[in-house]
Amino acid sequence: MAAKPPIPKDGAEAFNKAVAAFYNWTVEEERDSLIEPHIVQRYSIGAVCDLIRAFDDPMPENVYQFLTWLAAKLSGDPPADRSYASGAKCLKALREKHLSRIETSHQADP
Repeated sequence: MAAKPPIPKDGAEAFNKAVAAFYNWTVEEERDSLIEPHIVQRYSIGAVCDLIRAFDDPMPENVYQFLTWLAAKLSGDPPADRSYASGAKCLKALREKHLSRIETSHQADP
């Protein structure tokens, strides 16, 4: 089996920005917004996760720790390991959970 290519530098940077954008979206800025933040006005958090889930390279320790903290804070499952693939799966699940909460909140409002 051929080795997977390493994650491109811009892919890793996009994932790091997606983690930060998710934090800002859920905690600081648009708490009730159904509009998902976009990274560099091209890709949504979900789209970045879809792109990054193919890479098994390890995330930097600070990104892994921050994502693990976010998962605990939001009652989600932490990444299974330090791979970008695992981080992308975790972030995508947190995103889905957050969107579900927002949609439920909007449906409850008359």
